[in-house]
Amino acid sequence: MSMSRRAFLAAVPAVTLAGCAGPPPLRVAVVWSGEELRRFLRVVDAYVAERRRPVSVYSAGDNISALLRGPAADVVPDVAVIPRLGLLFDPVVRPRIRPLTGGHAQPAFWRRLATAPESGETLGAWFKIANKSLVWHRTGERHAPPSLAAWQPRPGTLAIGAADGWVLSDWFENVLLAYAPEVYDGLFPPAERGNQAWWGVAKVTEALTLLATIWREAFTYDQGRRALTLQFHDSVLDVFSYRTADVVAAPDFALPVIERYGGKDVARHFPFPAYPGGSPPLVVGGDVAVAMRGGGQDAVDFVDWLTRPRAGGERDALTAWVDEGGFLTPYRQPAHPLLRGPAEALNTAGNRHYDLSDRLIGRLEGGDGRGLWRVLTELFADVTAGTAAPAAAAAAAREKIVAAAGEGPA
Repeated sequence: MSMSRRAFLAAVPAVTLAGCAGPPPLRVAVVWSGEELRRFLRVVDAYVAERRRPVSVYSAGDNISALLRGPAADVVPDVAVIPRLGLLFDPVVRPRIRPLTGGHAQPAFWRRLATAPESGETLGAWFKIANKSLVWHRTGERHAPPSLAAWQPRPGTLAIGAADGWVLSDWFENVLLAYAPEVYDGLFPPAERGNQAWWGVAKVTEALTLLATIWREAFTYDQGRRALTLQFHDSVLDVFSYRTADVVAAPDFALPVIERYGGKDVARHFPFPAYPGGSPPLVVGGDVAVAMRGGGQDAVDFVDWLTRPRAGGERDALTAWVDEGGFLTPYRQPAHPLLRGPAEALNTAGNRHYDLSDRLIGRLEGGDGRGLWRVLTELFADVTAGTAAPAAAAAAAREKIVAAAGEGPA
């Protein structure tokens, strides 16, 4: 999908313009809205005050992929903070990125993810990272299943915001990684995109069947229909505010929502369950800052400033965001006790695997109403608000994925 300059200015309005008269503002595109966007603007205000360089921040939302692929040079921002790693290697976007040179060293695991394999160039620096393998429940209650294979939640006990496709893809990724980690790794070959054969293996269908069985057990027809209208925040509220459900699988950034609407010290979490004989899965994600070629050295300087490690005693808008929860970084341990373990795992665990759907490009690329997200939404609807048996629905989902994987770039 392309985006004209007129559409860009209409769909991605400037939400803040900081600085004074002088050079044109550095244009920074992000995906956030609401509280996340407000917190980021405070960080940008600190940069403007320190460097005396005006900055204009745009909230692009799900349009950020179209924005970065835009046909006109003046549509592409100077800096982008993107949530899907695959965009760094998109054949249109990749030539528009200005590789980073010098600056601070990122932890090896994270640096490799943002490195171009053919050239060894570092394409971006991690600003925000996430642990996507947590299951949250209320304090004093415990609902951890003995294993993934034994997870049979009673109807009404599990909350899922199925209106957000990324929520369902997180479920699939955790189940697949727990069930068949060797297959998970093969679905995104580092040097080529020819992964249709991997998607077609039996273990993908088996993992989809296991996932569909859990969803079928957890929802009645009416509950499934309601879940399809719920967004991520709503599912968190179902557990911690309305108390109409007992557990919700959600990343670490659920914590601010929990504490804002449910109160302090009301939540605990456990790792996403392991499959018998295996280890608990650890799916990680994050937002990576990239300098686009049109932004010149100013864009690189902004990325370096934004993602630099803060000293242990340093206090600024970014460290305050980390300390208050809802934001994890490769460089700083959070103050909140519920987040210390998840944060340490992101930076030290040997079994980390990056979010699969966020690495895909082409017809399987994630996005509401398209790609893998759409297939999983249809699978959820088929087994909760429909009458399909889990095995049949899983087989149909696998066929849709294989067909999309074999059709090349969109």
